[in-house]
Amino acid sequence: MTERDAAGDSTNCVSRRRFLAAAAVGLAGALAGCGYRPGGGDLAWESSLGGGGLFGVGDRWFLPAGDRLFVVRNQSGRTFDVEDDAWRDYENAAVTGYNPAGDPRLEAETDRQAAGAPAVTDASVFVPVEGGRVTAIDRETAAFDLDDPTVDRGDSDGDEPDPVRWQTDAPVRNVDAVRAGERLAVAVTRNDAVVLDAESGDRAFAVSEAWADASDGSLRSLSPDRVAVDGDAVWVALAEGDSGGARVARFDAAGERLVTRSLDVGVDWLLVVDDGLVAGVDGERSVRGFDRELDRRFALEVPAPTGRPPIGGDGEGDDAGHRVYLHRGDRVRALDVAAGEVAWEHAGPPASRPVAVDERGIYGVGREAVRDGSRETRPVIVAVGADGADRWSAPLPEGVRVEKLFAIGDRLVVVDDAKLYGFRASPGERWSLLG
Repeated sequence: MTERDAAGDSTNCVSRRRFLAAAAVGLAGALAGCGYRPGGGDLAWESSLGGGGLFGVGDRWFLPAGDRLFVVRNQSGRTFDVEDDAWRDYENAAVTGYNPAGDPRLEAETDRQAAGAPAVTDASVFVPVEGGRVTAIDRETAAFDLDDPTVDRGDSDGDEPDPVRWQTDAPVRNVDAVRAGERLAVAVTRNDAVVLDAESGDRAFAVSEAWADASDGSLRSLSPDRVAVDGDAVWVALAEGDSGGARVARFDAAGERLVTRSLDVGVDWLLVVDDGLVAGVDGERSVRGFDRELDRRFALEVPAPTGRPPIGGDGEGDDAGHRVYLHRGDRVRALDVAAGEVAWEHAGPPASRPVAVDERGIYGVGREAVRDGSRETRPVIVAVGADGADRWSAPLPEGVRVEKLFAIGDRLVVVDDAKLYGFRASPGERWSLLG
């Protein structure tokens, strides 16, 4: 059993930013009975991510998933081991899951520091850690409910169950990222992709073995953005020699290559959407869609982002109506995958600024005039619906800088250094004559 040094602010002074945030929340509550209805962009809560331990903030990764935001954060410092009566150094990664209210509802730790991009599914959080190891955190076991103190996840001896579902060492020095679905998890390395059983961690196959005619040069073109997972299928894109083209293949859970297609252009990223495959190709100048047999559904000459774009809903709750949001330059284009066309185009914030998506649409950070006719501007959060219509815009609290932006449940979460800010995502009505 250990007692860890608490990390946090060393001052008791209330910052102006915290005062303004608290005042905004309190004012909204005070006005609720006077006809005030909180609207989109209104600040709902503020929380702290904590530090990275004794040696400051470490690397962090953020994973939005439904009504949770998972944060994987490297930490290091010293801990006191009560059983051995000694201080010990530690270096590992903390995994925390936040709900839309900004409260932690999952906590776990890995035995080593994270070394690459994690992945999350309904059942697990997969973390690639140092030394080529992948650690799977069981979401159900690691979760807790602060609102129900009667819940006891321990056994009769008072021991809590281990939140680590499994740990697997890949035969490589480093894992760059994990791609995962409900049945399979893929550890992507610099020149291979090792496929694991998501439930047990057992090794299923490696792409280098299953794709025997792929050259070493082609395997070196592997990257996390060129690997996608869907159910019991793994999709991989490799460069094809010096031709500038690529080959795309789909493997089953046993490593059998079910279908392969050669393309005359390179592949930048892959997404599995609506039981098919969407690929950004030709140096971010085109997007192509395929069915599961890799027969082409559509090809669009449209600017595409460098990395994998976010996927959102169509606003109608239709499972087969997803939008892929292509954000490039100062424009956002919503790709209707089922129709194989760009549903709408919208002038939006620069692509260098963070965006978030959900079933209702896309959110970004822009600037607007402080008042009509003024040259002075201020940062605002803007919301565009899945139909392309403007939903709302709202100024950010003074001093808040948007490092990252995520949509979870009915909240937008802004990351600003070690702080999280939760804003309302629904339009609402800021003022109403109704009580």
